[in-house]
Amino acid sequence: MKKPLCSALAAAILFAAAPVFADGDDAKARIAKRVDKAFEKLDADKDGRISRAEAAKGPRLSRNFDKIDADKDGYVSRAELTTALERFAPRARERQAARERSSQSAWISSATLSAVRP
Repeated sequence: MKKPLCSALAAAILFAAAPVFADGDDAKARIAKRVDKAFEKLDADKDGRISRAEAAKGPRLSRNFDKIDADKDGYVSRAELTTALERFAPRARERQAARERSSQSAWISSATLSAVRP
């Protein structure tokens, strides 16, 4: 009885963690999509760069503008935003994984309790 329960529990944990181990191409595609959305929303004059004034419409970009504007020219380019998102992505994935683990830990505990109860 304990061996199948442990196997089922291990399988549930592995399947829950699978999104954390997504390959790099998938992450790059998600970042490219986020950059496209940001430029679509914020680049009002469609010049291919986001000025400080344009960034004011995006609270996170506005708050981090000086960190993202690597060449300090007063504009954020697609390359600068991509680099910043790549730099922040590991921390974001860690936070997402932690949220998923905490939300699933209750589910696993309930499943374990149900399986053990007579």
